Amino acid sequence: MRRVICLANSYKHQGRCIAGIAVDSGEWIRPISELDDGRIPTNDSRIPSEQINLLDIVDITLTKERGSGYERENRLYTNQNWNILGKAEVIQILRYREQQLLYPEFGRKVPSAYLSKIKPAQTLQLIEVKQILWEKYEYAESSKFKAFLLDEIYDCTEIGFSITDPITLSKLRQGQPVSSHCLLCMSFSQPFQGSNDPEPMCYRLVAGVIELLPEIEMIGQEMQRVGWTITEGRSYLQTQFSKESRYQLTDSEAQAVVQFLQTLPTAE
Repeated sequence: MRRVICLANSYKHQGRCIAGIAVDSGEWIRPISELDDGRIPTNDSRIPSEQINLLDIVDITLTKERGSGYERENRLYTNQNWNILGKAEVIQILRYREQQLLYPEFGRKVPSAYLSKIKPAQTLQLIEVKQILWEKYEYAESSKFKAFLLDEIYDCTEIGFSITDPITLSKLRQGQPVSSHCLLCMSFSQPFQGSNDPEPMCYRLVAGVIELLPEIEMIGQEMQRVGWTITEGRSYLQTQFSKESRYQLTDSEAQAVVQFLQTLPTAE
């Protein structure tokens, strides 16, 4: 039995792809079925696949088998029920953020042969992006969406990544706003050879989107302006809100912090 914090519950063909971080070890886990592509069928009564939300803590019985794929995180699941136990906080997963995309020598897509060569290959990661552009485009007479990561540290501002997170896609289709500051679970598609691809490629995907308050970044900027250290900022939050991190603040609390900091003079 493994206890996993869900960081992705995305569309995968006619099923779902669920992945997250093990509570006990911090390793990435992607439970897979015995189907060819490993997708989790949505009609499996043992798995509440469409009820599992991001940050849910889920108990899953897994085997030690990875299946035949190249993905390091894959684990076959057994026929036991999956149980949702509760919800994690954002601050519990911040330590797992990475500062660059996997295999940065490649752009939007990585050759499948390369991943097979280095298998078991890491294919999941968590990144924090403070500037995201969500863009709509038309494809095969239907509306699709891509995410452009504008933070310079990821060196991919011109690349639009496909989105497979159902909640985010639903909001975008309905014209609802999605924060430009998010934690993203990045994954890869199954090997696919497009018309312009010389060989089968695995495309980067935005598989999970955890929206963050825009005030989180504003608080950091204001702290820098007034010359506050991290220790001073944490002390203020503990005194005013009994919280240790700005990532724990509610919308109204974060706005109050920004307003307070804006009243302070700029440090010399």
